[in-house]
Amino acid sequence: MPEDAIPSSFDDFMNPNTENSEEEKSEKQTLEERFSRERVSWGGKVKGLSAKLKETKEVAVLMTEIYTERQLALEYYHYLIALLIQINKKYNRSYSEKYKFYKYESQERLPNDNLVKIRINAELQDLKEKRDILDNHAKFIDGTIKTIDNIIFGMKSRIDIEQIARGK
Repeated sequence: MPEDAIPSSFDDFMNPNTENSEEEKSEKQTLEERFSRERVSWGGKVKGLSAKLKETKEVAVLMTEIYTERQLALEYYHYLIALLIQINKKYNRSYSEKYKFYKYESQERLPNDNLVKIRINAELQDLKEKRDILDNHAKFIDGTIKTIDNIIFGMKSRIDIEQIARGK
């Protein structure tokens, strides 16, 4: 699978190679780098759409293009949320299993729940980091959708301004 391709399934997205911590670090960097490139790409798209508001002739092209871009962003946002739901399920399941283990089955004595939670959070740090990275990117895409909506609203205003300038 190409490095910048979005995985088609949750398993492809989540299954790290746990044999080597260097590879895990590389995977996280790859995820962060991919999302960073996508943020730059979406930022460029929004700038391009905004620039088309400048010329009246470009507004007609913008009207057809902007709804396509909005739909792509919306579908991508929902894909990210679906991944986030799955990663949250996996995190909660793992947390519950580890809590039960440390609270009732472990030979190590952890005198209070706070110490158990600290131990579990340390063990699930990689999963939590992926969850946070994914959540941050989903929030960015949601903000991008809102920006595109504002451009859609601005198109009507741009047309109204042009009509006033023409004396209509």
